[in-house]
Amino acid sequence: MDSIIITIKKELRGIIRDKKSLLMMALTPIFIPTFVILMSYIFEEMTTTQKIENYKIGLNYELTEKEKELLSNEIEPIYYDKIELMEQAYKDKEIIAYIIKDENIYNIYNNSQSEDGSIVNAHLISYLEGYNTYLGQEYLLDKNIDLSKVYHNITYYNNEIAGESVFGNQVILMAVTFTVMAITLTAIYTSTDTTAGEKERGTLETMLTFPLKRRELILGKYAAIVISGIITLAIGVTLSIVSLWYVKNNFSIYDSIIFNINFLNIFLIIIILIFYTLFVSGLCISIASFSKTFKEAQTALTPISLITCIPMFLEMLNINLHGFISFIPIINHTTIINEIIIGNIDFSSIIIIILSSIVYIVLLLTYIVKEYNREKILFS
Repeated sequence: MDSIIITIKKELRGIIRDKKSLLMMALTPIFIPTFVILMSYIFEEMTTTQKIENYKIGLNYELTEKEKELLSNEIEPIYYDKIELMEQAYKDKEIIAYIIKDENIYNIYNNSQSEDGSIVNAHLISYLEGYNTYLGQEYLLDKNIDLSKVYHNITYYNNEIAGESVFGNQVILMAVTFTVMAITLTAIYTSTDTTAGEKERGTLETMLTFPLKRRELILGKYAAIVISGIITLAIGVTLSIVSLWYVKNNFSIYDSIIFNINFLNIFLIIIILIFYTLFVSGLCISIASFSKTFKEAQTALTPISLITCIPMFLEMLNINLHGFISFIPIINHTTIINEIIIGNIDFSSIIIIILSSIVYIVLLLTYIVKEYNREKILFS
C-alpha cells in the first residue's frame, strides 16, 4: 500500500507540474457554462422571435365591419372588381391568395403546400369559420333563441402546469455531456503522459528497477488518473449546477419549466460519473500503455472522446435504446444519465451498469498488470 501511495503522489506531482494537464482538468469544464448559456440564448431567440409579415390577398367582395374584425392582422385584403385582374395579380405574385365569393359560397385559391401559403390558408379558414358562426348567432338572436343554450352547454379552462420541456432537457443533457467529455479528456491526457509519455522519456524503465511490484506501479498510476478525473468531475458538476441555476433565473423560456435537478438525481448522476471515471481511466491506461510515443497514444485514444457524444445525438433524434445498451460501456453511462435527467429512474438499469462497470474495470486492470509483468509494454 505504501508503494501505491508513493506512486500516486509521484504521478499527481507530475500532473500538477504539467500545465497542459492542469488546463485539461480545469479549463475543459469551463465550456459547460459557455455552451449552456449560449444554447439557452439560441432557444430563447427561437421562441421569442416571431416572423411578422402582412400577407396580401385578393377579394372580389367588400368586407363588412365584422369580417374585418375576424380577419387576422397579418392579412392585408385588396379588393378587385374583376376576377381576371385578381387572377393576374396572383400570377404576378402581387397577392399570395384570393377568395371568390358567389352568393354564400366562398372559394379560396391558394398554394397551401408552401410555407407562407399554409399560414395564409389557416388564417382564411379561421376567418370564414368565425364569420359563419357569427351569422348563425345573428339568425338565432332574430328567432329569440337563448345563445347560451346553444353554444355554452359546457365550460372548460386551460390550466398550465409547470413541467419539463424539450429545451430544458436538452440544455441539461448538454451540461452532462460536456462533463463526461471533460472527464474523458482528462483521463486521456493523464494516462497518455503517465504511460506512453514516460516510455518516450525513458523514465518508465528506471521506475521498474526500483523495488516496486508491477501491480503496485500500475495501480498507483491508475489511482492518480482516477483522482484527476474525479477532480474534473467535481468541477464539471459544480459548473453545471451553477450554469443551470443561472439560465433558469435569467432566461424567460425556463420560467414555467421544472428542471429535474434534485438531491436524488444529483446523487445518482455523481455515482454514475464516478464509475464512468473508474472505467474510462482503466480503458485509457490500457490503450496508452501499448503506445510507443505520446502522439501515438493520443491518436489511439481520440475515438473514446467522440463516443461520449453519441448518446446526446441519440436523445436529440429521439432514438431510444434499451436492454443490451446497459452493457455497452461509455454509452450506457451517458444514456442512463439522460434517463435520470428526464425523470425515468430505473434502479435495475443503474445496478446493471454499476456491476458491469466493476467487471470491466477488474478485467482491464488484471490484463494490464499481466502485460506489465511480461514486460511486453516496454519492449514490443
